[in-house]
Amino acid sequence: MLGLKEKITSVAESLGIFDIGFADVILWDSDPLVSSRISSEFRPKSILSNSESVIVIGIPIPSSILDTAPSIAYAQTYKNINSMLDMATQRIAMELMNLGFDAMPLPRDGYHGISGLRESSTAFFSHRHAAYLAGLGSFGNNNVLLTGKYGPRIRFSSIITNAKLSGKGPIGKDLCIYCGKCVRECPAKALKVGKYPDMITNKELCIDRSEMLAKQGISPCGICVSVCPVGRKQYGGKPTDESIKIIRSYVKR
Repeated sequence: MLGLKEKITSVAESLGIFDIGFADVILWDSDPLVSSRISSEFRPKSILSNSESVIVIGIPIPSSILDTAPSIAYAQTYKNINSMLDMATQRIAMELMNLGFDAMPLPRDGYHGISGLRESSTAFFSHRHAAYLAGLGSFGNNNVLLTGKYGPRIRFSSIITNAKLSGKGPIGKDLCIYCGKCVRECPAKALKVGKYPDMITNKELCIDRSEMLAKQGISPCGICVSVCPVGRKQYGGKPTDESIKIIRSYVKR
């Protein structure tokens, strides 16, 4: 008979999601990196008072799509993955509720567009920090969570629950190689070489870039994610330069 974690993992896999982790909510208070960055009102206990665990799921972004970023192809894939994550967290939450637990699926993006980011650049829940605490990866120079398999080319979402689901905790190693490629390639010049959280992305410059791309219908940018060598396969196909140029030309005028 399957245990609770195995049941949740099975539901996730039935939805095509094979990257899943679990984190004890006490880690938001005890882990030095997260407790220094995430204020108490943005932690699981403030969002669901009887919470015990956070379930984190991830969906990878195809490298071939990211090679075209920023583009209409990447913008659409980004939206599709967000929708898939939102539907999956709802389905997993339903499974937990049917088993008698409280469960709160959290939206992939906890803010309202570019205007919402300008008003407050902090989402009400950080999925990347949850993924870090669930042992799914470590932070890179680009401030994005890196995994060994996909590098930063993966998006996460979370479910808070009062079910007790033990996790592995942070992986305890740094996956970023600090090559500086994301810093050099950032069109907004929003990054500097350094370890997170000592080096924080200049959010205003990043938002300015996103706003400009949004007007063309090709937001988000994706360059710092695309150029990262961590987790990138050294074989396989990719779009030609000519194809990328064509794909990037499909923008709003």
